[in-house]
Amino acid sequence: MTKKEWMHRLRQLVKYWKLRYATDISLVKSIRQQNLEQLGIDEETEAVFGQFARKWELPKSYASPELYNMCGMTGCRSIHMSGVLYRKPHRHTTFTRCSVMLVHGRLLVFQDTVRKLSGQQVNHIHHDKESSLDLKECYLYSGLLTEGDLLYRNRTFDSNKPGQHALPRIFLEDGWTSTDEDSMTCFVVWHGRKKSFFRAPESGGSTEGGKRLRIKRVNQLGVTGRSIVFKARSRAERDHWVLGITAEIERMGVESEVRITQAAKNKSV
Repeated sequence: MTKKEWMHRLRQLVKYWKLRYATDISLVKSIRQQNLEQLGIDEETEAVFGQFARKWELPKSYASPELYNMCGMTGCRSIHMSGVLYRKPHRHTTFTRCSVMLVHGRLLVFQDTVRKLSGQQVNHIHHDKESSLDLKECYLYSGLLTEGDLLYRNRTFDSNKPGQHALPRIFLEDGWTSTDEDSMTCFVVWHGRKKSFFRAPESGGSTEGGKRLRIKRVNQLGVTGRSIVFKARSRAERDHWVLGITAEIERMGVESEVRITQAAKNKSV
């Protein structure tokens, strides 16, 4: 009876998330089509217009409250975002497909695809966790600033469209189409590589000169950090991830400030 109950509940979860993913993709497609019709442009022009649009042109666009809601700022959901991205853990490596989950203050990366030595994909249900990145002391940048981290770009030249180096792409999973260039679909998460210890006056810890000190571990200044490059399928998907990660980084900073203020009040009392 327990086995049958587990199977029944798991089938319901699978059915729900399949429908949820299809509904989210349909929502993004409908918003994109609505903006294209309001601005009077096509998908090819969107690749350039979306990155270099003027301020007076932005009020004509439409932003859905279902896609950009307050749950990312209030933390009403345990999982802020989840999806498939392409990750390059080091600067001189290649992109690999992975499943990414954005939770409270952390970015979890799971293995997505398993292949044989011949390159054939293997069907599997277990996804190993490859890394867990703490967003508390990280920095995020995207757009043209990522060109130095890519080290290569698509050099395709079309005589009919000079200046554009990306060919139209279509993803067979959900039919999503994109003509954005590589630098417009990438974002980089930077974090310090080395850390050092210093003593900070707080409650608890060793006593020195009448003050209670605690050893704290922080990033070491003047040391180069590590950059992890993530690549989305389109600029719109990249903007959604950048907004979600930025909200988590800002919320972690606000929570740390609140804790320090509260500690100072208790000390004064």
